[in-house]
Amino acid sequence: MQRSYLDSSAPIAALATPPGPSALAVLRAAGPGSIELAASCFSRPRALASARHRELVHGRLLDPATGEEIDEILAAVFRAPRGPIGEDCVELSLHGSPAVARRALAALEAAGFAPALPGEFSFRAFLNGKLDLVEAEALRELVDAGSEGARAEALRRLGGGLSARLAALRSGLVGLLAELEARLDYDEEEGAPAGLEARSLGALRAEVEALAASYAAGRLYESGARVVVAGRPNAGKSSLFNLLLREERSIVAGEPGTTRDWIEAGIEVEGLPIRLVDTAGLREAEGEAEAAGVARSRDLAARAEAVIYVVDSVAGLAPEDEAFLAARPDAIRAWNKVDDPRGGPAPEPFLPLSAATGAGLPALAAALAEALAPRFGRAAVPGGRAGEEALRVASSRQKLLLDRAAAALAAAERGLGRGAALDALALDLREAADALGEITGEVASEEVLEAVFSRFCLGK
Repeated sequence: MQRSYLDSSAPIAALATPPGPSALAVLRAAGPGSIELAASCFSRPRALASARHRELVHGRLLDPATGEEIDEILAAVFRAPRGPIGEDCVELSLHGSPAVARRALAALEAAGFAPALPGEFSFRAFLNGKLDLVEAEALRELVDAGSEGARAEALRRLGGGLSARLAALRSGLVGLLAELEARLDYDEEEGAPAGLEARSLGALRAEVEALAASYAAGRLYESGARVVVAGRPNAGKSSLFNLLLREERSIVAGEPGTTRDWIEAGIEVEGLPIRLVDTAGLREAEGEAEAAGVARSRDLAARAEAVIYVVDSVAGLAPEDEAFLAARPDAIRAWNKVDDPRGGPAPEPFLPLSAATGAGLPALAAALAEALAPRFGRAAVPGGRAGEEALRVASSRQKLLLDRAAAALAAAERGLGRGAALDALALDLREAADALGEITGEVASEEVLEAVFSRFCLGK
């Protein structure tokens, strides 16, 4: 019979570290009676069963059926309700052989543990009040973080700042709703509550809308900002692409039209995740294949969060360059090949660069970070660096619920302005409060919870 996330009575176990050879592997076991069950396949059962909260116990993991020794281990004990999950938990540190991990998991299952569902440990922490849904999603985002910026963003949400802000918004709504519903219960009370006015609803709606708008920046931390390297053939685009990437990914050759299609790779600049794209040279194409590549280059540049436009300092500015820069005036302009004595000086506002030697690269990277800072919701500060930023949402689920709350508040605002009945206003306020409650999990169905936690890896 298939288990569900709500079956919290079963003790569960899973590998908490990635599968495959490693120095160490960690098995996590939790649930009612988990410490005693783990002790039944441990060489020092009494020591493990009587261990205090956060105590480490050294011993050997045994096959509970045969008594065969599996590995020498260190067991960390966490006792309810103080542990990270809110229930009894044991974490076993093993040698990182896949064979050891398989035998250890088999031993725990033979002792009575059920295999954990994806994210089930985090789900139980949610049920036990150790974290809410916003913090749970932040935990998954932290595990998946591929850049310093994404790590910092997820950690800030995991710290509870966003949850506290959402809770304050919902608390204000619930207070207004309680007063409004009290008036509905007593016919002699007429009119809307004193605290319920268009200005207060407008302020609440504006704050909710601001959080919803932050999703555009929050999403970029997960997906990365697309930055296109563009320019005429032989300007040094592929050389700059390879320099930023710190590896030879794009073919560099003197023959025009070498790059006929775009190449994408992930990099990080000052903590910002970037999807760097090398494109075909912009010119009148010779042949169908090159023409398709040039068309794609223009389309990618038009849709990119930022463009680095490269000009060959030896060849100088051409009409094609000026036409492109007129269409994309925000492009970062790189005056390449300054190491070549034949090249002219960089005109304003071009940045001097040598993709061959790396000269000028720090200034280019700083300019790129400064240009992208608003896209990531950061304030650019002098020196091209990005300053601290406000709380943001990065989950599409959270964004949709914030939109729903904002729409309900707007409806209540309109109703208040035209003197709508109190029960109609109450419905709108309840809709907004419930939407905010769904974000943190105060209001959530089993289907929503399973959808959130099933995206987690096993053992988390």
